[in-house]
Amino acid sequence: MRIDRLKEFISKNELDGVLITGRENLFYFTGSSPVLGGYLVVTPDDALFIVPELEYEEAREASRVPVEKFKTGKELYERLSSFKLKRLGIEGRTSFSTLQTLREKVGAADFISVDDVVKELRIIKTPEEIELIKAACEIADMAMMAALEEISEGKREREIAAKMEYVMKMNGAEKTAFDTIIASGWRSALPHGIASDKRIEKGDLVVIDEGALYRHYHSDTTRTIVVGSPNEKQKDIYYVVLEAQRKGVEAAKPGMTAKELDTIVRDVIAEYGYGDYFIHSTGHGVGLEIHEWPRVSQFDETELKPGMVITIEPGIYLPKFGGVRIEDTVLITENGAKRLTKTERELI
Repeated sequence: MRIDRLKEFISKNELDGVLITGRENLFYFTGSSPVLGGYLVVTPDDALFIVPELEYEEAREASRVPVEKFKTGKELYERLSSFKLKRLGIEGRTSFSTLQTLREKVGAADFISVDDVVKELRIIKTPEEIELIKAACEIADMAMMAALEEISEGKREREIAAKMEYVMKMNGAEKTAFDTIIASGWRSALPHGIASDKRIEKGDLVVIDEGALYRHYHSDTTRTIVVGSPNEKQKDIYYVVLEAQRKGVEAAKPGMTAKELDTIVRDVIAEYGYGDYFIHSTGHGVGLEIHEWPRVSQFDETELKPGMVITIEPGIYLPKFGGVRIEDTVLITENGAKRLTKTERELI
């Protein structure tokens, strides 16, 4: 059980307990993610999920952990104080103001990060998690096909994004995984070119970066097209990115590091003289968060293992000209890597 790993961490580090408050981690450990938040307390012998009264009934139905409710902040802090959490494990994202409150109202005096043990657990997806991510990827592929049918000269970028969101929700998504990127013309050179009021013009490169959130799990995919016939420069950078992306998917396997995978992809783009225009990492983990462990970059030596889900998303961005990015969500398997987003890549 996932909470047993937290108890092992408590024992190893001689803690009085662990406090989890981050929404994704609450869902991971309890199966419930209250809108107004909650407090998962894990001690050497026990685990309790404390939620606002408004969230109690829903949390009680979904949680794998016993649930209690509180009406006021005073009630909450009195209950937390009852655990005598002097030496406490917390998430690294815990705010300074929260730490001060835990000191003043709960009596905590010493804090240790639990991020490493949470990372170790969440970085390898269970078969159930993988199925949910696959479903999110299927929805993203439906939305991508809708965008490719919808994109035409004169359409506003936001119109395309709205159609994609509609398709996602009609096919079971809770919402988009992030603000949809539809970046056309010169804006395609902006890696985070969220859909704007710009009208798409003939000859534009159009980068479409999107994903769906399905039952708490994310997907992430990018395709690039040209409206009309591509010119030679557009074709050149497109096929360099496509080669880099394909080689990355083909190379990804257990035993290599995230850095080594990033190097393989980056070297392809550098070989063609565009190394200075690949300005972000090759990818990132995907799961309960759209960006999670590992980072497929020059700064992450994490060994890839079966069950990890990552993106492979090289890009070339030429200021004032345009850009190309091609991305798939990929599952690391015993034998290599499997694309979970499957929209055709030969789109230009």
